[in-house]
Amino acid sequence: MVPQNRSRKLIYALGAVAGFLCATAYILYVAFTSTSSTAAIGLLFVPVYGVLAGMIGWAVVYVGFTFADAIAGRQSWRSGHVLTASILLALALLVISALLLFRNALGVAGDAQATPEMLAEISQSWLPLGRRDVDEALLKNPATPAAMLTAVVDVGRDNYLVSLAGAHANTPMAALEKIATGPLRYDRVAGLAGNTRLTPAMAQRLANISRGDFIHDVEYSLYQTYVLAALVKNPATPRDVFDRLAAREAPEYFLSVAVIYAPRATCAQILRAGKSGSDVLYSTAQSQLKKRGC
Repeated sequence: MVPQNRSRKLIYALGAVAGFLCATAYILYVAFTSTSSTAAIGLLFVPVYGVLAGMIGWAVVYVGFTFADAIAGRQSWRSGHVLTASILLALALLVISALLLFRNALGVAGDAQATPEMLAEISQSWLPLGRRDVDEALLKNPATPAAMLTAVVDVGRDNYLVSLAGAHANTPMAALEKIATGPLRYDRVAGLAGNTRLTPAMAQRLANISRGDFIHDVEYSLYQTYVLAALVKNPATPRDVFDRLAAREAPEYFLSVAVIYAPRATCAQILRAGKSGSDVLYSTAQSQLKKRGC
């Protein structure tokens, strides 16, 4: 019995190691094949997901041996090991079921061919996992109906979801106006700032900010980066608002970049934006000036 126990402990350990290695390999694959600039951050989660996968690998081996022993009559079906294995198996089935529900809901939520009724059903369905991911997919789906987008704005609990609704082509004008007249948080109005249905009044409201409107410098910087830069890029932004944004004192880097690359920026505005930051920004501005024959 002792050699058998030692053999099983070795197999348990090998199962854990196999789980850890599989998770590590998957994370490395995703990190090095992703086109996202932040994909490398996923490498920081190798220890976390690796340990979790190792525990799953150990549990799979444990459950397999336990039920094999019970079937062979080497231990009672009422033993503590069988009870523990049964609980682990039940938990695994619950997690797998939740993942399948999530994958199905996410597939429908991101399907541009889905009917409004299908999307509405998914938005109201109960999901034990991934509710936020499904909501984001719904708000990025070009087929999402106006009523659903309006509801997100009316509830207004999640700034990022409101921002996604603000960027959507199907969001009613009344809902867009509600976003514009609400709190000017960068993560709430960035979508609206890039919406081509932006009205002059909305653009004026979003652009009419100063450092005093924000508690922290970071919030002010992020607002320039995500909202004001989006206004500069948006062809619906009125010319006077564009000129005012191009003339801001000490603009953030990405606001200056947006001005430099804006098709309607004048040579003087490009040069001014290039002088507002680093040598890299100045070099970028000079390159654009050369392309335009300034």
